Amino acid sequence: MISTPKSPRVVGFLAAEAVSAIGSWATIVAIWGYATFEYDATPAEVSLFGIAFSVPGVLLGPLAGAVIDRIGPKATLAIAKVIGIVASLALLSADDFRTLAALSALHGVASTFSHPALQSMPPRLVGDEHLARTNALVALTDELAIVLGPVAAGIGIAAFGFRGAFVFDAVTYALGLAVLPMVRLRAIRSAEPAGDVETAQPRDALEGWRLIMRTGLLRRIVTCTFAVHLLYGTALLAEPLYVRDVLERSPSVFAALQTAFGICLVVGGLAAARLGDRLASFGWVALGVAGSGLTAIIYLGTPFVMMAFVGVGLWGVATAVIAGPSRTLLQRSSPERAHGRVLAADHVAGSAAELTGVAVAGVLVGAFGVPWTILTLGLLVAGTALVLYEANQRDEAQETSSGVVGVAAGGVGGGGSAGAPHTQRRGGSADP
Repeated sequence: MISTPKSPRVVGFLAAEAVSAIGSWATIVAIWGYATFEYDATPAEVSLFGIAFSVPGVLLGPLAGAVIDRIGPKATLAIAKVIGIVASLALLSADDFRTLAALSALHGVASTFSHPALQSMPPRLVGDEHLARTNALVALTDELAIVLGPVAAGIGIAAFGFRGAFVFDAVTYALGLAVLPMVRLRAIRSAEPAGDVETAQPRDALEGWRLIMRTGLLRRIVTCTFAVHLLYGTALLAEPLYVRDVLERSPSVFAALQTAFGICLVVGGLAAARLGDRLASFGWVALGVAGSGLTAIIYLGTPFVMMAFVGVGLWGVATAVIAGPSRTLLQRSSPERAHGRVLAADHVAGSAAELTGVAVAGVLVGAFGVPWTILTLGLLVAGTALVLYEANQRDEAQETSSGVVGVAAGGVGGGGSAGAPHTQRRGGSADP
Protein backbone atom coordinates (compact mmCIF):
# COMPACT_ATOMS: atom_id res chain seq x y z
CA MET A 1 0.00 0.00 0.00
CA ILE A 2 1.29 3.46 -0.93
CA SER A 3 2.11 5.64 2.08
CA THR A 4 1.73 9.35 2.69
CA PRO A 5 4.25 11.77 4.25
CA LYS A 6 2.30 11.46 7.52
CA SER A 7 2.51 7.67 7.66
CA PRO A 8 4.40 6.43 10.75
CA ARG A 9 6.81 4.47 8.55
CA VAL A 10 7.66 7.53 6.45
CA VAL A 11 7.92 9.85 9.46
CA GLY A 12 10.19 7.40 11.29
CA PHE A 13 12.36 6.87 8.23
CA LEU A 14 12.79 10.59 7.52
CA ALA A 15 13.49 11.31 11.21
CA ALA A 16 16.25 8.69 11.21
CA GLU A 17 17.66 10.16 7.98
CA ALA A 18 17.70 13.62 9.57
CA VAL A 19 19.64 12.27 12.58
CA SER A 20 22.05 10.46 10.25
CA ALA A 21 22.61 13.66 8.25
CA ILE A 22 23.28 15.55 11.50
CA GLY A 23 25.92 12.95 12.38
CA SER A 24 27.61 13.38 9.01
CA TRP A 25 27.72 17.14 9.43
CA ALA A 26 29.15 16.69 12.93
CA THR A 27 32.05 14.76 11.40
CA ILE A 28 32.64 17.45 8.78
CA VAL A 29 32.66 20.16 11.45
CA ALA A 30 34.95 18.10 13.70
CA ILE A 31 37.55 17.66 10.95
CA TRP A 32 37.28 21.03 9.24
CA GLY A 33 36.66 23.19 12.28
CA TYR A 34 38.39 21.49 15.21
CA ALA A 35 40.97 18.98 14.00
CA THR A 36 42.42 21.74 11.82
CA PHE A 37 43.47 23.56 15.00
CA GLU A 38 44.32 20.38 16.93
CA TYR A 39 46.90 19.33 14.31
CA ASP A 40 47.83 22.85 13.15
CA ALA A 41 46.84 21.90 9.60
CA THR A 42 48.25 23.79 6.63
CA PRO A 43 45.95 25.28 3.94
CA ALA A 44 47.07 22.49 1.59
CA GLU A 45 46.00 19.84 4.11
CA VAL A 46 42.63 21.51 4.61
CA SER A 47 42.18 21.57 0.84
CA LEU A 48 43.04 17.85 0.77
CA PHE A 49 40.07 17.20 3.05
CA GLY A 50 37.68 19.03 0.73
CA ILE A 51 39.06 17.19 -2.30
CA ALA A 52 38.96 13.78 -0.63
CA PHE A 53 35.36 14.29 0.39
CA SER A 54 34.15 15.65 -2.97
CA VAL A 55 36.06 13.76 -5.65
CA PRO A 56 34.32 10.39 -5.07
CA GLY A 57 31.02 12.07 -5.95
CA VAL A 58 32.41 13.03 -9.35
CA LEU A 59 34.27 9.80 -10.14
CA LEU A 60 31.80 7.25 -8.75
CA GLY A 61 28.49 9.05 -9.37
CA PRO A 62 27.64 7.27 -12.64
CA LEU A 63 28.42 3.88 -11.08
CA ALA A 64 26.28 4.74 -8.04
CA GLY A 65 23.32 5.50 -10.30
CA ALA A 66 23.65 2.17 -12.11
CA VAL A 67 23.86 0.29 -8.80
CA ILE A 68 20.72 2.04 -7.52
CA ASP A 69 18.76 1.12 -10.65
CA ARG A 70 20.12 -2.43 -10.59
CA ILE A 71 19.61 -3.50 -6.96
CA GLY A 72 17.19 -0.80 -5.80
CA PRO A 73 17.56 2.40 -3.75
CA LYS A 74 16.79 0.72 -0.43
CA ALA A 75 19.55 -1.88 -0.75
CA THR A 76 21.98 0.76 -2.04
CA LEU A 77 21.20 3.03 0.91
CA ALA A 78 21.88 0.14 3.30
CA ILE A 79 25.27 -0.51 1.69
CA ALA A 80 26.11 3.20 1.86
CA LYS A 81 25.32 3.27 5.57
CA VAL A 82 27.59 0.30 6.23
CA ILE A 83 30.38 2.15 4.38
CA GLY A 84 29.58 5.22 6.50
CA ILE A 85 29.93 3.24 9.74
CA VAL A 86 33.29 1.86 8.60
CA ALA A 87 34.42 5.33 7.52
CA SER A 88 33.49 6.92 10.85
CA LEU A 89 35.21 4.25 12.92
CA ALA A 90 38.29 4.34 10.67
CA LEU A 91 38.71 8.03 11.52
CA LEU A 92 39.31 7.04 15.15
CA SER A 93 42.64 5.46 14.15
CA ALA A 94 44.02 8.60 12.49
CA ASP A 95 46.80 10.36 14.37
CA ASP A 96 47.43 13.32 12.03
CA PHE A 97 45.32 15.64 9.90
CA ARG A 98 46.54 14.30 6.58
CA THR A 99 45.33 10.81 7.50
CA LEU A 100 41.98 12.24 8.64
CA ALA A 101 41.62 14.02 5.31
CA ALA A 102 42.51 10.93 3.27
CA LEU A 103 40.12 8.70 5.21
CA SER A 104 37.38 11.24 4.54
CA ALA A 105 37.28 9.84 1.01
CA LEU A 106 35.32 6.89 2.49
CA HIS A 107 32.71 9.36 3.71
CA GLY A 108 32.66 10.80 0.20
CA VAL A 109 31.99 7.32 -1.18
CA ALA A 110 29.14 6.78 1.30
CA SER A 111 27.62 10.14 0.35
CA THR A 112 27.95 9.38 -3.38
CA PHE A 113 25.74 6.32 -3.03
CA SER A 114 23.43 7.46 -0.22
CA HIS A 115 22.24 10.80 -1.61
CA PRO A 116 20.89 9.63 -5.00
CA ALA A 117 19.57 6.43 -3.38
CA LEU A 118 17.56 8.44 -0.85
CA GLN A 119 16.36 10.85 -3.54
CA SER A 120 15.20 7.92 -5.72
CA MET A 121 12.87 6.56 -3.04
CA PRO A 122 9.97 9.08 -2.81
CA PRO A 123 8.24 8.12 -6.13
CA ARG A 124 7.95 4.52 -4.88
CA LEU A 125 7.37 5.47 -1.24
CA VAL A 126 4.35 7.79 -1.57
CA GLY A 127 1.61 8.51 -4.09
CA ASP A 128 2.28 11.08 -6.80
CA GLU A 129 -0.01 13.60 -5.15
CA HIS A 130 2.38 13.56 -2.17
CA LEU A 131 5.62 13.45 -4.17
CA ALA A 132 6.54 17.15 -4.13
CA ARG A 133 5.92 17.45 -0.39
CA THR A 134 7.92 14.29 0.36
CA ASN A 135 10.86 15.50 -1.74
CA ALA A 136 10.82 18.78 0.20
CA LEU A 137 10.88 16.81 3.47
CA VAL A 138 13.80 14.70 2.22
CA ALA A 139 15.65 17.94 1.39
CA LEU A 140 14.75 19.21 4.86
CA THR A 141 16.74 16.38 6.46
CA ASP A 142 19.92 17.88 4.98
CA GLU A 143 18.83 21.42 5.80
CA LEU A 144 18.29 20.54 9.47
CA ALA A 145 21.75 18.97 9.53
CA ILE A 146 23.34 22.26 8.47
CA VAL A 147 21.84 23.89 11.58
CA LEU A 148 22.08 21.06 14.11
CA GLY A 149 25.25 19.32 12.88
CA PRO A 150 27.60 21.94 14.36
CA VAL A 151 25.63 21.82 17.64
CA ALA A 152 25.99 18.04 17.81
CA ALA A 153 29.69 18.35 16.99
CA GLY A 154 30.17 20.92 19.73
CA ILE A 155 28.48 18.72 22.33
CA GLY A 156 30.40 15.62 21.30
CA ILE A 157 33.72 17.43 21.20
CA ALA A 158 33.15 19.07 24.58
CA ALA A 159 32.36 15.71 26.15
CA PHE A 160 34.77 13.34 24.39
CA GLY A 161 37.16 15.41 22.26
CA PHE A 162 36.80 15.86 18.51
CA ARG A 163 36.82 12.06 18.00
CA GLY A 164 33.51 11.96 19.86
CA ALA A 165 31.86 13.34 16.73
CA PHE A 166 33.10 10.31 14.76
CA VAL A 167 31.49 7.89 17.21
CA PHE A 168 28.26 9.88 17.10
CA ASP A 169 28.34 9.72 13.30
CA ALA A 170 28.79 5.93 13.35
CA VAL A 171 25.87 5.57 15.75
CA THR A 172 23.60 7.70 13.55
CA TYR A 173 24.55 5.67 10.48
CA ALA A 174 23.64 2.52 12.44
CA LEU A 175 20.32 4.07 13.43
CA GLY A 176 19.50 4.77 9.79
CA LEU A 177 20.42 1.19 8.91
CA ALA A 178 18.22 -0.20 11.69
CA VAL A 179 15.21 1.82 10.53
CA LEU A 180 15.48 0.85 6.84
CA PRO A 181 13.52 -2.45 7.16
CA MET A 182 10.37 -0.47 7.99
CA VAL A 183 10.48 1.22 4.56
CA ARG A 184 8.12 -0.27 1.99
CA LEU A 185 8.72 0.63 -1.66
CA ARG A 186 6.29 -0.40 -4.37
CA ALA A 187 7.59 -2.14 -7.47
CA ILE A 188 8.50 -0.11 -10.55
CA ARG A 189 5.44 0.44 -12.71
CA SER A 190 5.39 -2.36 -15.28
CA ALA A 191 3.18 -0.34 -17.63
CA GLU A 192 5.56 2.62 -17.63
CA PRO A 193 6.82 3.69 -21.06
CA ALA A 194 10.51 2.81 -20.96
CA GLY A 195 11.67 4.45 -24.17
CA ASP A 196 15.08 3.02 -24.83
CA VAL A 197 16.12 2.92 -21.18
CA GLU A 198 16.72 -0.69 -20.17
CA THR A 199 17.21 -2.27 -16.76
CA ALA A 200 20.56 -1.04 -15.47
CA GLN A 201 23.76 -2.98 -16.04
CA PRO A 202 27.24 -1.78 -14.99
CA ARG A 203 27.92 -0.80 -18.60
CA ASP A 204 24.88 1.52 -18.47
CA ALA A 205 26.44 3.83 -15.86
CA LEU A 206 26.32 6.81 -18.24
CA GLU A 207 22.74 6.22 -19.41
CA GLY A 208 21.50 8.87 -16.97
CA TRP A 209 23.66 11.46 -18.72
CA ARG A 210 22.46 10.31 -22.14
CA LEU A 211 18.86 10.66 -21.03
CA ILE A 212 19.56 14.13 -19.64
CA MET A 213 21.28 15.28 -22.83
CA ARG A 214 18.35 14.31 -25.05
CA THR A 215 15.58 15.61 -22.74
CA GLY A 216 15.22 19.38 -22.56
CA LEU A 217 13.69 19.71 -19.11
CA LEU A 218 16.26 17.37 -17.55
CA ARG A 219 19.10 19.32 -19.20
CA ARG A 220 17.79 22.58 -17.82
CA ILE A 221 17.39 21.25 -14.27
CA VAL A 222 20.90 19.75 -14.18
CA THR A 223 22.29 23.01 -15.59
CA CYS A 224 20.53 24.84 -12.75
CA THR A 225 22.15 22.41 -10.29
CA PHE A 226 25.59 23.12 -11.74
CA ALA A 227 25.06 26.89 -11.73
CA VAL A 228 23.90 27.15 -8.13
CA HIS A 229 26.54 24.74 -6.79
CA LEU A 230 29.24 26.70 -8.63
CA LEU A 231 28.13 29.61 -6.49
CA TYR A 232 28.18 27.48 -3.34
CA GLY A 233 31.72 26.30 -4.06
CA THR A 234 32.87 29.87 -4.59
CA ALA A 235 31.24 30.99 -1.36
CA LEU A 236 32.95 28.17 0.55
CA LEU A 237 36.26 29.95 0.05
CA ALA A 238 34.95 33.51 -0.16
CA GLU A 239 32.81 33.70 3.00
CA PRO A 240 35.55 33.57 5.68
CA LEU A 241 37.70 35.97 3.64
CA TYR A 242 34.73 38.34 3.27
CA VAL A 243 34.12 38.46 7.02
CA ARG A 244 37.81 38.95 7.78
CA ASP A 245 38.85 41.35 5.01
CA VAL A 246 35.68 43.20 3.94
CA LEU A 247 33.54 43.34 7.07
CA GLU A 248 36.67 43.29 9.28
CA ARG A 249 34.82 41.31 11.92
CA SER A 250 35.64 38.37 14.17
CA PRO A 251 34.99 34.66 13.57
CA SER A 252 31.94 34.97 15.84
CA VAL A 253 30.27 37.11 13.17
CA PHE A 254 31.07 34.46 10.58
CA ALA A 255 29.45 31.84 12.83
CA ALA A 256 26.40 34.06 13.33
CA LEU A 257 26.01 34.47 9.55
CA GLN A 258 26.15 30.69 9.06
CA THR A 259 23.52 30.26 11.76
CA ALA A 260 21.27 32.83 10.10
CA PHE A 261 21.64 31.02 6.78
CA GLY A 262 20.78 27.67 8.36
CA ILE A 263 17.72 28.96 10.19
CA CYS A 264 16.32 30.64 7.08
CA LEU A 265 17.13 27.53 5.05
CA VAL A 266 15.06 25.39 7.42
CA VAL A 267 12.20 27.92 7.45
CA GLY A 268 12.25 27.93 3.65
CA GLY A 269 12.34 24.14 3.60
CA LEU A 270 9.30 23.92 5.85
CA ALA A 271 7.47 26.37 3.58
CA ALA A 272 8.42 24.32 0.51
CA ALA A 273 7.06 21.17 2.16
CA ARG A 274 3.86 23.00 3.04
CA LEU A 275 3.35 24.32 -0.49
CA GLY A 276 4.20 20.99 -2.13
CA ASP A 277 3.04 20.79 -5.75
CA ARG A 278 2.53 24.53 -5.99
CA LEU A 279 6.33 24.86 -6.20
CA ALA A 280 6.88 21.80 -8.42
CA SER A 281 7.48 23.70 -11.66
CA PHE A 282 10.56 24.75 -13.55
CA GLY A 283 9.53 28.37 -13.10
CA TRP A 284 10.01 28.07 -9.34
CA VAL A 285 13.33 26.25 -9.75
CA ALA A 286 14.58 29.00 -12.07
CA LEU A 287 13.36 31.64 -9.62
CA GLY A 288 15.24 29.93 -6.79
CA VAL A 289 18.45 29.79 -8.84
CA ALA A 290 18.14 33.44 -9.90
CA GLY A 291 17.37 34.36 -6.29
CA SER A 292 20.50 32.52 -5.14
CA GLY A 293 22.65 34.56 -7.50
CA LEU A 294 21.14 37.89 -6.50
CA THR A 295 20.98 37.26 -2.75
CA ALA A 296 24.61 36.06 -2.77
CA ILE A 297 25.49 39.50 -4.15
CA ILE A 298 23.54 41.17 -1.34
CA TYR A 299 25.33 38.95 1.18
CA LEU A 300 28.93 39.12 -0.02
CA GLY A 301 28.91 42.22 -2.19
CA THR A 302 28.72 45.02 0.34
CA PRO A 303 30.79 46.15 3.35
CA PHE A 304 27.72 46.42 5.61
CA VAL A 305 27.06 43.85 8.33
CA MET A 306 23.28 44.34 8.33
CA MET A 307 23.12 43.84 4.56
CA ALA A 308 25.18 40.68 4.97
CA PHE A 309 22.67 39.24 7.44
CA VAL A 310 19.74 40.18 5.20
CA GLY A 311 21.45 38.69 2.17
CA VAL A 312 22.48 35.43 3.82
CA GLY A 313 18.96 34.93 5.20
CA LEU A 314 17.38 35.48 1.79
CA TRP A 315 19.97 33.18 0.27
CA GLY A 316 18.86 30.44 2.65
CA VAL A 317 15.21 30.85 1.60
CA ALA A 318 16.13 30.86 -2.11
CA THR A 319 18.17 27.69 -1.66
CA ALA A 320 15.23 25.92 -0.03
CA VAL A 321 13.05 26.61 -3.07
CA ILE A 322 15.41 24.68 -5.37
CA ALA A 323 16.07 21.25 -3.86
CA GLY A 324 12.65 19.62 -3.47
CA PRO A 325 11.01 20.99 -6.65
CA SER A 326 14.02 20.18 -8.84
CA ARG A 327 14.07 16.56 -7.66
CA THR A 328 10.33 16.26 -8.23
CA LEU A 329 10.79 17.41 -11.83
CA LEU A 330 13.72 15.05 -12.37
CA GLN A 331 11.62 12.13 -11.12
CA ARG A 332 8.48 13.00 -13.07
CA SER A 333 10.42 13.59 -16.27
CA SER A 334 12.35 10.31 -16.38
CA PRO A 335 11.46 6.61 -16.26
CA GLU A 336 11.41 5.10 -12.77
CA ARG A 337 13.88 2.44 -13.84
CA ALA A 338 16.40 5.24 -14.58
CA HIS A 339 15.80 7.42 -11.49
CA GLY A 340 19.03 6.31 -9.82
CA ARG A 341 21.15 7.20 -12.84
CA VAL A 342 19.41 10.53 -13.44
CA LEU A 343 19.59 11.65 -9.80
CA ALA A 344 23.19 10.44 -9.52
CA ALA A 345 24.05 12.52 -12.59
CA ASP A 346 22.48 15.54 -10.92
CA HIS A 347 24.60 14.81 -7.82
CA VAL A 348 27.73 14.58 -9.99
CA ALA A 349 26.90 17.96 -11.55
CA GLY A 350 26.63 19.53 -8.10
CA SER A 351 29.86 17.98 -6.82
CA ALA A 352 31.81 18.95 -9.95
CA ALA A 353 30.45 22.49 -9.77
CA GLU A 354 31.50 22.92 -6.15
CA LEU A 355 35.05 21.77 -6.93
CA THR A 356 35.10 24.17 -9.89
CA GLY A 357 33.76 26.97 -7.70
CA VAL A 358 36.54 26.53 -5.16
CA ALA A 359 39.16 26.67 -7.94
CA VAL A 360 37.53 29.69 -9.60
CA ALA A 361 37.29 31.51 -6.28
CA GLY A 362 40.96 30.93 -5.58
CA VAL A 363 41.86 32.76 -8.80
CA LEU A 364 39.20 35.50 -8.91
CA VAL A 365 39.17 36.43 -5.24
CA GLY A 366 42.94 36.75 -5.25
CA ALA A 367 42.81 39.00 -8.31
CA PHE A 368 39.65 41.08 -7.75
CA GLY A 369 38.50 40.57 -4.18
CA VAL A 370 35.34 38.95 -2.80
CA PRO A 371 32.70 41.57 -3.73
CA TRP A 372 33.63 41.79 -7.43
CA THR A 373 33.98 38.01 -7.70
CA ILE A 374 30.54 37.41 -6.20
CA LEU A 375 29.00 40.19 -8.26
CA THR A 376 30.29 38.56 -11.45
CA LEU A 377 29.29 35.00 -10.57
CA GLY A 378 25.99 36.02 -8.99
CA LEU A 379 24.91 37.87 -12.13
CA LEU A 380 26.11 34.93 -14.25
CA VAL A 381 24.00 32.48 -12.21
CA ALA A 382 20.94 34.75 -12.28
CA GLY A 383 21.33 35.31 -16.03
CA THR A 384 21.67 31.57 -16.63
CA ALA A 385 18.42 30.97 -14.75
CA LEU A 386 16.63 33.57 -16.88
CA VAL A 387 17.91 32.06 -20.14
CA LEU A 388 16.86 28.57 -19.06
CA TYR A 389 13.42 29.80 -18.03
CA GLU A 390 12.89 31.44 -21.42
CA ALA A 391 13.99 28.24 -23.19
CA ASN A 392 11.56 26.21 -21.11
CA GLN A 393 8.73 28.63 -21.94
CA ARG A 394 9.49 28.35 -25.66
CA ASP A 395 9.47 24.55 -25.53
CA GLU A 396 6.17 24.50 -23.67
CA ALA A 397 4.62 26.94 -26.12
CA GLN A 398 5.79 24.82 -29.06
CA GLU A 399 4.40 21.64 -27.51
CA THR A 400 1.10 23.32 -26.76
CA SER A 401 0.73 24.75 -30.26
CA SER A 402 1.65 21.46 -31.94
CA GLY A 403 -0.63 19.43 -29.69
CA VAL A 404 2.20 17.34 -28.32
CA VAL A 405 1.37 15.73 -24.99
CA GLY A 406 4.10 16.05 -22.39
CA VAL A 407 5.55 13.29 -20.27
CA ALA A 408 2.91 11.20 -18.53
CA ALA A 409 3.17 8.26 -16.11
CA GLY A 410 6.65 9.47 -15.11
CA GLY A 411 8.23 8.18 -18.34
CA VAL A 412 10.24 9.79 -21.09
CA GLY A 413 10.32 8.42 -24.61
CA GLY A 414 13.61 7.90 -26.29
CA GLY A 415 12.91 10.14 -29.24
CA GLY A 416 14.58 13.26 -27.87
CA SER A 417 11.64 15.11 -26.39
CA ALA A 418 12.39 18.65 -25.39
CA GLY A 419 11.06 17.89 -21.93
CA ALA A 420 7.72 17.67 -20.20
CA PRO A 421 5.75 20.79 -19.37
CA HIS A 422 5.89 21.34 -15.66
CA THR A 423 2.10 21.14 -15.39
CA GLN A 424 2.02 17.45 -16.32
CA ARG A 425 1.64 14.67 -13.76
CA ARG A 426 1.82 10.94 -14.19
CA GLY A 427 -1.93 10.70 -14.32
CA GLY A 428 -2.17 13.44 -16.94
CA SER A 429 -3.91 16.00 -14.74
CA ALA A 430 -2.62 19.54 -14.55
CA ASP A 431 -1.23 21.24 -11.47
CA PRO A 432 -3.15 24.27 -10.27
